[in-house]
Amino acid sequence: MLPDWNSSPRISTAFTYRGLDAVLLENRSLRVVLLPEKGGDIVSLRDKRTDVDVLWHAPHNWSAPTARYLPSEPNSTWNDHYPGGWQTNLPNAGGEREIAGSAYGLHGESALLPWDATVTRADDEAVSVRLEVELVRYPFSVERELTLHADESKLRCSETVTNHGGVELDYVWQQHIALGPPLLAPDARLDVPAARGVVEDYGDGYPNRRLRSGAEFDWPNAPGHDGGEIDLSTDVPGQDAEIHDLAYAIDLSEGWYALTNPELNLGFALRFPTDPFESLWYWQPFGGYAESPFWNRTYNVGLEPTTAYPGDTEGQRTSGTMKTLAPGETVEAEFVAATYGGLSAVDSVSADGVVDGPPR
Repeated sequence: MLPDWNSSPRISTAFTYRGLDAVLLENRSLRVVLLPEKGGDIVSLRDKRTDVDVLWHAPHNWSAPTARYLPSEPNSTWNDHYPGGWQTNLPNAGGEREIAGSAYGLHGESALLPWDATVTRADDEAVSVRLEVELVRYPFSVERELTLHADESKLRCSETVTNHGGVELDYVWQQHIALGPPLLAPDARLDVPAARGVVEDYGDGYPNRRLRSGAEFDWPNAPGHDGGEIDLSTDVPGQDAEIHDLAYAIDLSEGWYALTNPELNLGFALRFPTDPFESLWYWQPFGGYAESPFWNRTYNVGLEPTTAYPGDTEGQRTSGTMKTLAPGETVEAEFVAATYGGLSAVDSVSADGVVDGPPR
């Protein structure tokens, strides 16, 4: 266990992480590390009460792009440079996409670009850093501000996306958050206020599936590939599993989710706006992601608020969830990420990130 922190929050740009410039935000409850040179990614979110980093760390030898910042292959460019953790994905999420005069691979370009970082606040009450980037193939700029207040186990994030082009453009915006062990374990529970769920239409993909391809269901009880039902709120396989699935939680009554591990006395919750983030992607590589660069070395979940579903552009248009941004228009969103203890499950996460539920 780390000693208790009794000083004001602090922010520092004097650190490196795997050779990349890093920004550290810290108070008595949380230590957060982000990488402006790699997509503004949050690569560590450590709960200091338990000394547990709730984010998942990818096992392969990733690096930040140094020459090619755009996805040139359907999957490999984004995955090769993926550290785990938390990314902002724009202007698409999911599979490859053709655009006028060019193309995108997996998850667009924002997480592959270097972002500019500026410390905007550093006092006894809070610390903040602003991250900014202009996309290359899309005329979008993105601004992200992260704030850590004193005496809060919450990271607050605000984001804005602006279309500087002269035409209306469609987009998908995603918070790509991967959580891993020890928070993720068979004793963990996932709570999401969703009415329905949809399983990805796998085609020839996902050979290690346990869910029925393309199934629609009442959340959280998903039809199994081999029959029966899988309760996606409680049925978390162990680290010896070889399972890989993707499902979407939809018809959200509120924008939040919580992953609770009562045995660890720790949970992670995220509050997000359902307008425009109307779906939660539930990526489930429980040791069964057999393709490069993972080779069944992944045991994690991705819990990813996203403005559209499913994972392909045509499907997103068919579902009516693809969003558009007019010339000069800006869209914005606020998120609160929180760690907590003392609960066995979660009934609510307030707009201010207050987590409530039955005691452990």
